[in-house]
Amino acid sequence: MNFEQLKYVMAIVKHQHLTNASYEVSISQSSLSKYLIKLEKELGGVQLFDRTTRNVRLTAAGQEFSEYASRIIAEYENMMSAMKKFTSVERGNLSVGTIPVYSSRGLISLFASFQKKYPEIQLEIKEKMTNELIDLVKKSKLDMAFIALPINTNALNSLTTYPMIEDELVLISPKLHPLAKKRRISLFEAANENFISMNRASFLYQICVDACKEAGFTPRITYESRQIDIIVGLVSEGLGVSLVTSREAQYFVQANIALIRLETIIRHTTALAINNRSNHSNAMKAFVRHSLEWDGQ
Repeated sequence: MNFEQLKYVMAIVKHQHLTNASYEVSISQSSLSKYLIKLEKELGGVQLFDRTTRNVRLTAAGQEFSEYASRIIAEYENMMSAMKKFTSVERGNLSVGTIPVYSSRGLISLFASFQKKYPEIQLEIKEKMTNELIDLVKKSKLDMAFIALPINTNALNSLTTYPMIEDELVLISPKLHPLAKKRRISLFEAANENFISMNRASFLYQICVDACKEAGFTPRITYESRQIDIIVGLVSEGLGVSLVTSREAQYFVQANIALIRLETIIRHTTALAINNRSNHSNAMKAFVRHSLEWDGQ
């Protein structure tokens, strides 16, 4: 018995007529009759159809056989469809947004490994702040984006998010700052400091402001920037302290910068966001799958 014989049987079930069934499976009626007789012999002489001069009808055995055959064919087709996603990747462009600090999150290796695996896809990377990225993904002006998960999850309406990188916020200060002598501090201990922050278009800005208010004070923000390396540079010059992610601190930290952990851990998550209302191309599915399998963290 082979898969083609199952398809022949289901064609006969569908048409209840050997000639019409033979047209569907593209073989002669005589060949179809021979395949059917051979199959019934393989089944131990079980008769699957009652044959008349014009029509064929299922026997009780044929009815049960057709149910199994239908499931086998359906599973085969599901299997083949599932396998196509690993080989059938659309050519063309794929636009991916990312927050500016993607280099410190290790995402460069993700982009590079994807490009090597799928060289037929032109990958376009755009840097924006999280709120801008969310808006662009919702408007389908970006296929997907790596964002900092916002505190207000209402902003993620219509998006599916895949958490990628878990991190925590730390305080950075000049090396000779009194706080630098401590391994951990309460955030309130920095209440009188000048803060240097990502600009207010960044969700990290709001996370830091909310964390300070939760600690009992409103931060005095004297400088804002879209670039983490500028923030680190200003801190190193003694112009203030800053709350950044641990990964950013370790990536950009300089010899005269101290990294200070907080007693109350403030979580920070980088996630891949995709519009669940848009059609997802094979290239988009491939990128999501590659990202979730990525082990470069």
